[in-house]
Amino acid sequence: MVNMAGKKQIMLILIFALLTVPAQAAGEAAFRIDIDSLNLRKGHSANINISLENAQGARVSNIEGIEGFDILSQSQGTSTSFVNGEVTHRVDFHYTVMPKTAGQYTLKANIQYNGEQHQTNALQVSISEASDSENESVENLFIKTVMSHEDSYLGEKIVITYELYSRYSIENFGFRDPIAIDGVLTKEIPGNQPRAEYVYIEGNRYAKYQARQLIIDPVKQGVYTIPSANIQVNVVSGGGNSFFRSSTPMYLQTEEKQLTVNPLPTDGKPNDFSGIVGQLQLEGRYSRQEMKYGDSFTLYITASGNCNLDGMKNIINGELSGLSVYETQKNVTESVENNQYRIEKSFEAILVPEATGALEVQPISVPYFNPLTGKYERAEIPGVTINVLGDMPQPSNFNGNQTGAVETVTVNQVNYSKTDDDYFTIQVKKEWLYVGLGCFVALIALAVALVKIASNRSKQDLIMKSLNKQLTASKDINEIYNIFNTIIKHCYNVSIKASSRNTIQHSLRDANLAEQVMDIMDYMESAKTYDEKGYIYLKNKIKKTFASCEWRVARKDSA
Repeated sequence: MVNMAGKKQIMLILIFALLTVPAQAAGEAAFRIDIDSLNLRKGHSANINISLENAQGARVSNIEGIEGFDILSQSQGTSTSFVNGEVTHRVDFHYTVMPKTAGQYTLKANIQYNGEQHQTNALQVSISEASDSENESVENLFIKTVMSHEDSYLGEKIVITYELYSRYSIENFGFRDPIAIDGVLTKEIPGNQPRAEYVYIEGNRYAKYQARQLIIDPVKQGVYTIPSANIQVNVVSGGGNSFFRSSTPMYLQTEEKQLTVNPLPTDGKPNDFSGIVGQLQLEGRYSRQEMKYGDSFTLYITASGNCNLDGMKNIINGELSGLSVYETQKNVTESVENNQYRIEKSFEAILVPEATGALEVQPISVPYFNPLTGKYERAEIPGVTINVLGDMPQPSNFNGNQTGAVETVTVNQVNYSKTDDDYFTIQVKKEWLYVGLGCFVALIALAVALVKIASNRSKQDLIMKSLNKQLTASKDINEIYNIFNTIIKHCYNVSIKASSRNTIQHSLRDANLAEQVMDIMDYMESAKTYDEKGYIYLKNKIKKTFASCEWRVARKDSA
């Protein structure tokens, strides 16, 4: 056996022999392009490699035929090999690409080297459309775009879910860019990447992930394009918890979809329709049905369904006969169930009876448009009878309790003649007395009117102050637009989200205000992205309309 010292001597001799062998000159320059497969399908990435051998200083000028692909990533590597005394220098350019247009493409790279133009070999690549069959899945990794519905009415909220299917072990995944959809308000459902749900497709077991989920709200009718998006999936390579465990990025592209948004019908549209589209359920519960006069009771209300309740700020519009109403909104919960949008809003209304006896509380109904039936319907809270116990307080009699005939007194003049040491007698003309009484009655009526106007204006001011406070505090462009809709609806009794432009302009009447409102609507419909500058711009535009709305409220109060 050779001892350790002997082994070292042998190694030194081999190294010396390699170093003393004369190296042959590098071979001729060579340029080559390769791809994973010549038959590709849209939605699945591929790898292109361009190798430059023995061409130090060479660079890739351009790649012919690359217009059929999106370049997702690129990298560069350099290597030097020594075989049979010959040194080979090699530079590799790696491109991860995503096919974007079906067709036939010839891939060929143009290389600039030593002041001359060179070309690689040519590759004939075929790109086919993605499969339309939901059951066809010959790939080990693919993604599906699932919409709650592709044909909707203006005012409906649509859910878009991106489902990732894999037969590989996945480390993580994520979309490379935000998904921007022109003309819609977009809200992403937050959450961490969930655990896989295992499903079988054509007998093969797949891990199914919810890659992303969006709630979109179109702001106008028409046909919308849900664009395709690229997602990176890091697939685990190596086994178990091995030291050599690593991940390899793979890329997929989602399917482009079309969404048709239809206008709401005008036939049968209720006058008090507030823009609720979808199926609405109302539940109401009264805290008690018997009480003493002077006490209050509470109506607990829950509005729920797959409908858009952005414009619903209260349930009780107007007055309830025989009751004073103080209503507040409590909680709002949005969710997605079975890929369908769902919302739940709760309200509390404190009701104060204004008289004793059996009080009939009328049913409370809210109109909505049902997309399933294509008709306007109403959700209703049934009426109830409330027993108010006790006696009504008796109003004080300004003239006392004395009743009887009114004595007519004729006064011809004012005379301060002293007829008794303790009394004065005053005589006034009848005409003067009537004028004085008329002025006194007019002053009382004016005072009552001023008190009523001040009370109503105080209530209106509170509402406008609350909306202004919400508008100032909000930094979400969807919420800002909803507050703006509430302001216009409160001041002019018209919803900009549920009414046509002609209806809005007719309701506003003021040409300058109508122009401001149309500018805001145009911005919401045309803006592609809603960043920080966008919500500041929108908020400033809305602030300009606030003074006009406050003037409108004051005018309604005085009327």
